[in-house]
Amino acid sequence: GAAGGFVGVIVTSPLELLKTRQQSTVSNYSASSVTAGSGAVRHQAAAGNLEGAIWRQYRAIIGREGFRSLFKGLTPSVAAVVSSKGLFFLANSECRKHVRNFCSQGHVVHLTSGTLAGVINAFAMNPFWVIKTKLQLDERKCSRSAVWKTAKEMWRAERHKAFFRGASASLVGSFEFGLYFMIYEELKVKSLGRSFFAPFFKETSSIPNMIHLGLSASISKIISSTILYPTEVVRTRLREDLETPAKQRKYTKLWRTCELIYKEEGTRGLYGGWVLHLCKTIPFTIITFLVYEGLLDKFRESSHQKY
Repeated sequence: GAAGGFVGVIVTSPLELLKTRQQSTVSNYSASSVTAGSGAVRHQAAAGNLEGAIWRQYRAIIGREGFRSLFKGLTPSVAAVVSSKGLFFLANSECRKHVRNFCSQGHVVHLTSGTLAGVINAFAMNPFWVIKTKLQLDERKCSRSAVWKTAKEMWRAERHKAFFRGASASLVGSFEFGLYFMIYEELKVKSLGRSFFAPFFKETSSIPNMIHLGLSASISKIISSTILYPTEVVRTRLREDLETPAKQRKYTKLWRTCELIYKEEGTRGLYGGWVLHLCKTIPFTIITFLVYEGLLDKFRESSHQKY
C-alpha cells in the first residue's frame, strides 16, 4: 500500500494542486474565480471549454510561480500518503478480522472495516494534509524551507489546533473508504474485465487480471468519491485563512460551512474541482491498487516457497 501510494502521489501531484485551489475561495484559481472570470486567470478562463481552461490555469501558474510550483505540498503529501496507505491497509485488515467476529455479511464487513480504518487514518494523518493544503494555496514562488516555515507559522498562530483543522470533515469523509472497499471487493470477485479481455491475450498473461483490477478500482472510486466529495471541499475551506470583515475566520464548523457554501454558491460550490479530482484520483487509485495487489501476490508466492 505504501509503495503504491508513493508512486501515485508523485504522478498526480499537479492535478492535486489545481484541485485544491479550485476548492478554495482564497485562491485566484478557485472554481468561483474561473466561473466569474476573475482573479489571475480572468483574461484566460472566461472563454473556452473546461479542458482548455484547465491548461490555461496551469500555464498561468507556471508563468507566475515557476514549474516547481506544480509540486507544491509534495513533501508532506509523500510523507502522509506513504504512511497513510501502509497504515490504512494494515488497519483495514485488522478491523476486518474483528468485524467478522460479529458479522458474516461480506459487504457489511468491508463497509465497516474500511470506514474504521479511514477514521484512524484520517485522524493520524491530518497534520500532514493541513500543511499540504496551506502550501498549495500559497501562490508565491517555491521555497526550499516552505514546509518547516509553514509548520512554524501554524504553531505560533494556533498551537496544536492548527494541525487539526478540517479533521471533522475528514472523519465524515472516512465513510468513503468503507463505501469504496465494499464496492471494490464486490467487483473484484466478478469477471468485470477479465473475461472480456482474456481472449486477446495468452492464457498465462496477467494483463486481463490487471485490467479487471483497474476497472474495479476506478469504478469503485468514481462512485464513492462522487457521493462524499463535498466533504473534501468543506475540509479545504476549514483549512484556509479567509476572514470576514470583522476579522474572524469565515469557515469554522463542519455543518455551518456546508450551509454557507450551499447558500452562497449552490451545489456547484460543493463540487468545485470535482472533475480534476476524478482525473487525479482514478489513475492514483489504479496505480496504488495494481502495485498493492502485485506486491501482495509476490509476498504470497515467496511465503509459499519459503514454507
